[in-house]
Amino acid sequence: MEEPTAATLPSLPQRVVQVFFSPGELFTALREKPVWFGALAVSAALIFLSTVFIPTDVWIEFSRAQMIARGQDVPAGFETGGSLIRIISVVVGPIGFFLMAFIFSGVITLIFSIILGDDGRYGQYLTVMAHASIISSAGALLLLPLKITQADPSLTLNLGIFAVFLEEGYLFRVFKMLDLFGLWSFAVMAVGVSKIDPKRSFGSALTVLMIFFLGMAFLFGLFGG
Repeated sequence: MEEPTAATLPSLPQRVVQVFFSPGELFTALREKPVWFGALAVSAALIFLSTVFIPTDVWIEFSRAQMIARGQDVPAGFETGGSLIRIISVVVGPIGFFLMAFIFSGVITLIFSIILGDDGRYGQYLTVMAHASIISSAGALLLLPLKITQADPSLTLNLGIFAVFLEEGYLFRVFKMLDLFGLWSFAVMAVGVSKIDPKRSFGSALTVLMIFFLGMAFLFGLFGG
């Protein structure tokens, strides 16, 4: 939890700025004082803001399109439940983010601390995850106008946009899962991992994290379309 008595610990607003512009300095300060709750709360708030302003009719059409794509029948009176769809979508995002942050931090701890033998604790990797997630959450908020105009709440800035040489299919789905803000977040996480254990170089940390990121994209790409 946040404890402002630590003189060398930057304030939460300072940490939000540092994660974009000086992550090395930030994670050096956080190595001995791995606070995480405030950063997770900021990310959850950004995720909430990136969804709450999306109109109800956009959520309805998006949900309808998903059902049709899965071969499901759209029930009669589906539109009347639009407000409920919107509320569920808005609430599930921040809650799901918190749960995934804890799970993903455990996976990163398993990889670096247990398998690779780095000198790091779960709380330290959680603070890295929490702060790096501010970048991807801010990216989701920045895309809010496009989500509304394109009527697609799931819209991201991903490599699939630039893969004009690919047709619809598995590889295209993989490219669509490679979100540019997510890639930036993983690069910042690599900085944090290298600061937790100075023996771990930024390059090796980035390589491990990107292999994990790509692995997830190739895995979940199997379940689209």
